[in-house]
Amino acid sequence: MFPDHFFDPINLVLVLSIALAFMSVQQKERRRMLTIKFGGDILYGGYMIALGGLSGGLASFIAATGGLIQIAIPEHKLDATLKLRLGIALGLSVIAVVVSVRELSDILPIMGLVVARFVETQRDAQRIRIGFLVSATPWAVYNIVNQFYWPLIYNIIIAASLLVAIIRHKEPVTPKEVV
Repeated sequence: MFPDHFFDPINLVLVLSIALAFMSVQQKERRRMLTIKFGGDILYGGYMIALGGLSGGLASFIAATGGLIQIAIPEHKLDATLKLRLGIALGLSVIAVVVSVRELSDILPIMGLVVARFVETQRDAQRIRIGFLVSATPWAVYNIVNQFYWPLIYNIIIAASLLVAIIRHKEPVTPKEVV
């Protein structure tokens, strides 16, 4: 069930997901970025499942769960809970592989998810943005292979948004004095 026309009602979910994902990566602070991204992941997961992309939908729901866990953990406990958080993410990813992988391409969004989970453990928002950009590649390939063209547009918009945010939030380089 792939909506042929952009104005099909199901695509409103995708548009809202794009808006939230776009806004999330433009945030300066890590916790705020992940909070907004949580909503986008939930909507995108529902959209992917509606299209028949089970592995993509499950990967998005796992991303949302991981983001929610990242948000819930106080900043001062991030280091102490790192192994637990990564273990939960990897465990959920293995379950998603077992439940949803029917073809080799179905593993791609889960690969992107695993990269994103490791990246979200960073304290620096800029490193998270760069990692999200890397994790977008398997998602784009998955959408191309499965002919999910509207979600591919989502990937392109988010990649462009990430590039803008990376440039926008880049720390200025101060020249060193020549002695």
